[in-house]
Amino acid sequence: MTKDRPIKPDEKKIWGRVARTVRPRRRPHGHRAAKPYPLSGPSREDFANMLRVPPQAAEAPKALPQSLDLNRDKKTRRGQVSIDTKIDLHDMTQAQARPALQRAIIRASNRNYKCLLVITGKGMRGEGILRRSFIGWIEDPTIRPLIATYAQAHIRHGGSGAWYVFLKG
Repeated sequence: MTKDRPIKPDEKKIWGRVARTVRPRRRPHGHRAAKPYPLSGPSREDFANMLRVPPQAAEAPKALPQSLDLNRDKKTRRGQVSIDTKIDLHDMTQAQARPALQRAIIRASNRNYKCLLVITGKGMRGEGILRRSFIGWIEDPTIRPLIATYAQAHIRHGGSGAWYVFLKG
């Protein structure tokens, strides 16, 4: 066992900052939760100066009107999706990627595939142009009737840089 040493003033200051950010652990389901302690911790600017804060990930858009059944939705969130085919749009321009996506969706529909994995990539800081344009592209009237719904891919299939497109069958 080691002997305790006195805490230096700069260490006390750092520890004070850390201690103000700590919150109680969540209790298991079914237990009554205690009210959280009021925190008067460091401001967002303090943290930004201490650490590089990653940009907020863009929220996944809402599903198309026809939603997945509950069982398929659970499997999608768990990454247990059976992918019939995939298309990688990396390194393509918008002018190249849009027709390639349309051809892939039509081809998959003609082959009676149910799930297409579309890899758009995340782009710089999660703001890739292909990723942002994807939603508008699948709303195109030429391919829209073929699509049942879509969902952001599970992390093992590309996470926020990929999409599942579920086709009508």
